[in-house]
Amino acid sequence: MTVFVLEQSRALVRAADEMLDRVNRIRVRLPSPSGRVIPEVDGLGRLTDMYIAPGTIATAASVRDLADDIMAAIRESTADAARQHQAVLRDTTWPDIPDMPEVRRRHL
Repeated sequence: MTVFVLEQSRALVRAADEMLDRVNRIRVRLPSPSGRVIPEVDGLGRLTDMYIAPGTIATAASVRDLADDIMAAIRESTADAARQHQAVLRDTTWPDIPDMPEVRRRHL
């Protein structure tokens, strides 16, 4: 029984590690409406990098327009990263862990 429980525990840890690895590999780079700004967002929705085309800041019609362009790109990239994150969670195959009354479970 102990060997079985340990094997199931290892399978659960492996599945969780694989899921986290897939989430950590997510990188989304969607351009802004003008195409002059490209943020990079990771699988946890964090902004990790930003490309701003040369001359973008100097030629922006206004600071507000530039900020709107940047924020639009970040929002779209973040939304796509969230969709990919959800897909990873949805597609993760978890091992079957039977209910085993003879094994005491700790409640945290």
